[in-house]
Amino acid sequence: MHTQTIFELSQEAERLLQLALQNLDTLKSMPIAMLDSAATAITGQTNNVLPLHFSARGVEAQQAMLNNELRKITRLEMVLAIVGTMKAGKSTTINAIVGTEVLPNRNRPMTALPTLIRHTPGQKEPVLHFSHVSPIDGLITQLQQKLCDYDRGKLAQRLEIDKDMITLLERIEKAEAFEKHYLGAQPIFHCLKSLNDLVRLSLALGVDFPFAEYASIEHIPVIEVEFVHLAGLDAHPGQLTLLDTPGPNEAGQPHLQKMLSEQLARASAVLAVMDYTQLKSISDEEVRQAISAAGKSVPLYALVNKFDQKDRNSDDEEQVRAMISGTLMKGNISPGQIYPVSSMWAYLANRARYEMSANGRLPDHQEQRWVQDFAEAALGRRWRTADLDDIDHIRHAADLLWEDSLFEQPIRKLIYAAYANASLFALRSASHKLLNYAQNAREYLDFRHQGLTVAFEALELNIARLEEDMTLLQTRQRVVSDEVKHEVEQALSATDDFMALQRNALRQAIGHIFSRKNILDVGGLDPLSLRGGEPDEMHQLVLEDEGQAQIALNKIRSSCELIMLDVQSKIGRELALRFDQLESTLARSLNEAMRPIETRIKEQLSHAGFRARISFPSFQANQLNINTRGLFNGAIAQDNRPAGQVSGAGSMRETVSRWLNNPGWGWEDYVVTRTRYVIDIAQLHEKFKQHIDQFCEQIRKALAAQVDVSVTAGMATFFAEFSLCLTGLQESLRDSLAVRQQNEHSTRALSQLLKQSLTTATWIQEDTRLLRDDIQTLFAAEQP
Repeated sequence: MHTQTIFELSQEAERLLQLALQNLDTLKSMPIAMLDSAATAITGQTNNVLPLHFSARGVEAQQAMLNNELRKITRLEMVLAIVGTMKAGKSTTINAIVGTEVLPNRNRPMTALPTLIRHTPGQKEPVLHFSHVSPIDGLITQLQQKLCDYDRGKLAQRLEIDKDMITLLERIEKAEAFEKHYLGAQPIFHCLKSLNDLVRLSLALGVDFPFAEYASIEHIPVIEVEFVHLAGLDAHPGQLTLLDTPGPNEAGQPHLQKMLSEQLARASAVLAVMDYTQLKSISDEEVRQAISAAGKSVPLYALVNKFDQKDRNSDDEEQVRAMISGTLMKGNISPGQIYPVSSMWAYLANRARYEMSANGRLPDHQEQRWVQDFAEAALGRRWRTADLDDIDHIRHAADLLWEDSLFEQPIRKLIYAAYANASLFALRSASHKLLNYAQNAREYLDFRHQGLTVAFEALELNIARLEEDMTLLQTRQRVVSDEVKHEVEQALSATDDFMALQRNALRQAIGHIFSRKNILDVGGLDPLSLRGGEPDEMHQLVLEDEGQAQIALNKIRSSCELIMLDVQSKIGRELALRFDQLESTLARSLNEAMRPIETRIKEQLSHAGFRARISFPSFQANQLNINTRGLFNGAIAQDNRPAGQVSGAGSMRETVSRWLNNPGWGWEDYVVTRTRYVIDIAQLHEKFKQHIDQFCEQIRKALAAQVDVSVTAGMATFFAEFSLCLTGLQESLRDSLAVRQQNEHSTRALSQLLKQSLTTATWIQEDTRLLRDDIQTLFAAEQP
């Protein structure tokens, strides 16, 4: 690493950040349009609407963002945000990355407040610093007053009162303040658990938790500890810090979604922890949306946790990477930055190796539960206490468990690289934020500066025309809605035809399985042994031997399952293609419908002397979220095994039962044992045909419902954003008109101020582009 070059680049980044902050201070002194009120008028919300860039709140938000980047540049700190839903394994993953346990795990939300974990060479025992503790102390005083006359029985109905909560309640009664420093794992666990229980308790008592006090990253708790995997490596300029973020709606706090977005915007890179067993859940979708938004300015990575729970029928590593990159993340992350792992195995292997290195053996498994978890994962379910005494064997088992966890790859490719290039990550993050600021500032200032040179009449005319355009927008919305409805109806009609063909083909193929000739071959019988049935069909198969009957039934079942699997695969591929095409068609229809309004507005402003740089939201295909595979999984919901099922039967039987959404229709019900063994072929065939019809109908209905909901939501979002753009533009024109009505001296002074700020923003943008290019060159030089 070129230390002198890094120093010079950081000095340049610091200069540009200071210049941008000064420019924002200048903007705050100008009369600006009250665009917050426009956003409120459109959405009906105030607190949860992201402020427009140069409204009063927007300027403050940009200042906070740039100040955060300035803090990171000063420390050359790379902040890697760890994101995931509750129980996806964020804490376990962080413990695995650090190499020892620094965060507690409980069966409830454990990250209501963001927490930093900073790699600190030589700090073997973790230490937590919580300097901004005064808001928590104030909260404890409020809760103490609230609890004085609060019915504990009523509280127990609204809140789980476990031993940790009892300890916290006693602490509040004594008005015991939080410390500013905690040394050691157990004191840190106690502090973090108490903080998160405070969130739950505040919610139950109706007391506001002071989240706003911890919006700034320098105010949140910080754990300093040496990362085991980085111990002994060569020193590099810069620091590596992990940011444990709250998942959306953890602890019943919806505003944590906003906190998550704010923290991600201030990170240098984002590592998403996805639950392999819940990849398509609603909560996982919320996290994907948050990191996709952050991915516009910071690098994205993903760990697919709990990969140890896959079986031989599950997707392999490459298939999982492709599915997440393409289907779930819509191309916002490359497959090479996705790592399927088992964080729990990695954590257990790390901790076992650490204990043996430090103490020569593992702790007593009766005293520390993690030892039992390690033994079961590394040695198998039948491990014995005596096995733990063979240190060489245990050390080897821990190494193998680490290898099986697949954690070595992200450690080497991501964590090592992040540590070695922490300063470059910090610089790249700052350059991206600066470019975004400079681009927005130039467009806004240029528009405002032009507004001062336009005649009153032109401004008034354009304001009136914008009102006409907003009326036209409502008309176009109705027309487009009809067009979209027609496209959707055509797609669903074609899908119905396709499903009808598949149903008929499936019934025909299954019919062959139950034909007289095939049943004879399956049973290995002479035609004279059959009773009943016409030449091409039969009603019963009668066999003398129970084992022979079971073999025959297994052959029929296997043949049916193979056909069902083949058809399911064909349906999945075909419907995925059809609805990908529908997404593209709808996006094109919406954009084409809005383009005349956009063109008209730009032409009107240009004729009046403006060079309008307005852009409207494009209709994103991922808003539809039409996922045919997910619909099949939803239709195959239940998996109830019949009571009389033979032990050891293959998983294919379960698959067919789930397709038919009838776990109680077991095959064994058709074998009647008396003195002979009878298989009711006709009844089995008829029920199978009925379940095929039900299977295809469920797919058709589920697709129709999903498309209707997705299209409705996507269009509502699109038109709301379009309307907000028009309203914001109208407010800027009105503000320009009001300013022009002031005396000429004030107008000239404001024009000069705007011109200076515009020039500054242009300098910042040009210099930041050069800075970004130098950083990218260094990044390329550091690649192996």
